[in-house]
Amino acid sequence: MVRQPALRAAGKRRILFTLVYLGPGGIERSVCNVLAGLDRAQFDTALFFHHGPPPEGHRDRIPQDTQVSWATEGAYRRLNLPRYLWRLLQEARKADVIVAAQEGRATLLARLAGWLLRKPVVGMIHFDWGAFHREQRKRQLWGLRVLYPGMSRIVSCGHDSARSFSTLVHVDPRRLQVIPNFVHGERIRAAGEAPLPDWAVPIFQKPVVIAVGRLEHQKAFDVLVRSHALVRKAGVDHHLLILGVGALGDALKALVRALGVEDSVFMPGFTPNPHALMRHATVFALSSRFEGLPMVLLEALALGCPIVSTDCPSGPAEALDGGRAGLLVPVDAPQALADALAKVVSDPALQAELASRARQRAEELSAERALKTWDSLLASV
Repeated sequence: MVRQPALRAAGKRRILFTLVYLGPGGIERSVCNVLAGLDRAQFDTALFFHHGPPPEGHRDRIPQDTQVSWATEGAYRRLNLPRYLWRLLQEARKADVIVAAQEGRATLLARLAGWLLRKPVVGMIHFDWGAFHREQRKRQLWGLRVLYPGMSRIVSCGHDSARSFSTLVHVDPRRLQVIPNFVHGERIRAAGEAPLPDWAVPIFQKPVVIAVGRLEHQKAFDVLVRSHALVRKAGVDHHLLILGVGALGDALKALVRALGVEDSVFMPGFTPNPHALMRHATVFALSSRFEGLPMVLLEALALGCPIVSTDCPSGPAEALDGGRAGLLVPVDAPQALADALAKVVSDPALQAELASRARQRAEELSAERALKTWDSLLASV
């Protein structure tokens, strides 16, 4: 199944990125940003999913000139793995370079395709695996150590995550390269200019702490909800708005009820344009237990949001310039997070200062520099 079939232009290299599917997460946004920014004078681009088609609400993130294909429709089934590989081989035959754009199954099949077709494979690292592998089955760490050393090049999303990866996986340092995640600031700010949806207008009648992400253990929204309750108990009136879907949605709603904050916590699920909501928020909060270089934090910087974040491994300290562009607090510390949130919500002058520093930091994190590095890498593999 293919969208927009296209012949390769003479003299261009064809780059095939592989993902499991197109979801709303930071990995998918990061990959689409790279696809959109590659030099079209040098490259034709293609994107392959194990299962599709890309859902409504996410398709517009894929550049129109990128050929899109997928193996099957519907959800993942282990029995379909041979079919995923067969379809990937068909698409990879037309490519000069395969980019395993997501850890796990996408990397496994990309490496197999590269080996069978004798094509170079570039792997992308999105997480701090020093922390992440402790929450995964042992086979995930085994997979890292088997699959990545033989890759032509490995790209880590940040310096901290690269250091963490290199302590776990013995790879040639010359093959491991850092190209930081980036966002297209103008596009983010343009999306932020959209009006608030009707359902959100009453929420923003009070100061709003906003968070965005998958409702999973990694994101530690349980800690954020507890911090919110502590801030309310301290007499700082505000609302908490959490945008996202995930396996822990029901558990988080039960925690909200148990803490008696049902009237001040809002969890509307997936929102097509979170940036319009983020732009109006008093504080953006990142409560994660671990990250890589979180895309949503880069988006908050581009929007000029005052930021409070955990100093988790890895990424927030790197993105926030060691705490200059946002407040950093310890991981899994509800009271410390509550104190920082209360401080910002209660102090308009601090909000203005943090917003100014966020915008300044966004200018320093150049998309142009990252894309030039991607162009150079893909041209030389």
